[in-house]
Amino acid sequence: GPSPLYFTYCVSFERGGIMSTAGIPIKLLFEAEGMKVTVEMKNGEIYRGLLVTAEDSMNMTLSDVVRTARNGQVSKLPSVYLRGSSVRFIALPELLKNAPVFKKVATL
Repeated sequence: GPSPLYFTYCVSFERGGIMSTAGIPIKLLFEAEGMKVTVEMKNGEIYRGLLVTAEDSMNMTLSDVVRTARNGQVSKLPSVYLRGSSVRFIALPELLKNAPVFKKVATL
């Protein structure tokens, strides 16, 4: 079927602090709990699955995961724990653009 729409949530880990390049607060990640997300790791692996839990450090637990390796090989995993420090970016569901926490940022 048609692929769902995503907006990209890019995160920068410069100078040891966690900052999103778009100024989107980490709280938005918590809003995505229970939704499908796509996470690209710094090593090029891509994980798509249901966001079960997110932490302030951006560590995440995903369930019902499809992992795409750098060579394109696809595998299914029942669950996976991703380290926030290894994440390049996260694509969150489009509907989160309407989240109150996102609206606050947009009006600044």
